[in-house]
Amino acid sequence: MKSTEGGRGVLSASSRLKMAYRVFIGAFFFGRKGLIIWDSWEMWVMQIFITPIAQMGFFAFLSVYLKYPLSVTQFIVVGNALQSMSFSAVFAVANITSQDKWQGTLPSTMVTPANRVALFIGRAWFQVLLSSLIAGAGLLYAGTVFGVSFAQADFLGVAVVVFLTSIAMTTFGLLISAVGLYMRTALIVANIFLFVTMLLCGIDFAVSALPIWLQPLSWAIPLTYGVEAVRMAIAGASITTLLPILGWEALDAALVMLAGFGLFSGFELLSRRTGRFEEY
Repeated sequence: MKSTEGGRGVLSASSRLKMAYRVFIGAFFFGRKGLIIWDSWEMWVMQIFITPIAQMGFFAFLSVYLKYPLSVTQFIVVGNALQSMSFSAVFAVANITSQDKWQGTLPSTMVTPANRVALFIGRAWFQVLLSSLIAGAGLLYAGTVFGVSFAQADFLGVAVVVFLTSIAMTTFGLLISAVGLYMRTALIVANIFLFVTMLLCGIDFAVSALPIWLQPLSWAIPLTYGVEAVRMAIAGASITTLLPILGWEALDAALVMLAGFGLFSGFELLSRRTGRFEEY
């Protein structure tokens, strides 16, 4: 339904929401094809099944070489199972604007009247699903290859943690992609961030082992909550028990999304003034 204001048609709030939803759905299906140029089922299979086992195997064998107890090795394995989703949730999503620059489509994308939030979240949403599958495969390897016991696990809790963490880490990917509007590419920042998560998020050692001044930075990253929660769920914590830590993770993700929106708006304005949309 339309109203008029100053002789011009103005869409109602419900109409704007419907249009944003249509943009989101269209961007979601486009994102599957356009986010990564090498789009084939073999690539998706490799991402889902090879990425987690390669990462988990490296750190598991390193811990065995260092003669760590089995419990420590399994602690490391579970952390890396969840962190392996970051290659899809963060790296691939951060590449959205850089990929558009490389293909020469970013200027056209930025002049479209479509809702920016719906457009870019829609393009990133496929990676939420893909990263959930990657983490799920990693946890499957944890139980079948590395001997992590799921006898007491709350599988609903595990599934909720994996999905929420996928969404939360995708928000970081969107935040980093905003940098790609102005910089030549956002992949440099994404690479740095991936290794920062390995250090700060309790992947290979507990957050409490970090220097005290670094620990608050660790809890500013949603993955830290996800890793802690998935270990609790595997140990038998119910979804009710997990609610507080999941709430903090969701709040953290929401704040990251707001920060990303502000960063995106700022870099969009700056890039328009300096002509950075076409620089690759």
